[in-house]
This record gives sequence, structure tokens and C-alpha cells, in this order.
Amino acid sequence: MACLKDFPWWPSIWTNEADASLITAEISEQAVFTNARRLSDGLTMAVEQNGVAYTAKITAPLSEDFLILLRHILLQHRGEPMKVVENFDIGFSQLT
Repeated sequence: MACLKDFPWWPSIWTNEADASLITAEISEQAVFTNARRLSDGLTMAVEQNGVAYTAKITAPLSEDFLILLRHILLQHRGEPMKVVENFDIGFSQLT
């Protein structure tokens, strides 16, 4: 099994509305997971860090079933620190 952050499709850059960006390490230490939305070409994840909303997209060629499962898992953890969310030990590498 692997942690979410260990998968190659896990976001490495997060941006806000002003196009400012943070790297995953900064998000990991200070942000709280707030939402995940399904897109036609992937999944958008949202976090809040010090009152500012940041988003990142997962757009790797992943199966529809995988994206639905990932979103479902993530939504169960709204309000949790990203350092907890990104370290979930999940064994779904065969679904990607």
C-alpha cells in the first residue's frame, strides 16, 4: 500500500485566485482539506491555509472508477489537516 502523496499524480503545486502558488510541503504543514470536485478531465482538490483557499488538479489519465473512489474517500475527511489526508495508506494502485 502507498500513501496518497506518494502517487505520481498527487498534486505538487497549489494555486489561489490571485495565482499565488504553494508547494505541497507548505500545504502539508498548514492547510486543511475542504473539498474535492469531479471534473470532466480529472479531480480538483481544495484546501484552506491561513484563511486563503488553494486548489490543485489531478489530471493524470486515471479511470473514472478510480476518480469516483478517490473523491468519495477524500470527502469523508473534510476539515482535516492535509498532513493527515495526504498520508492515508490506501491500496488502490490497481485501479489507476
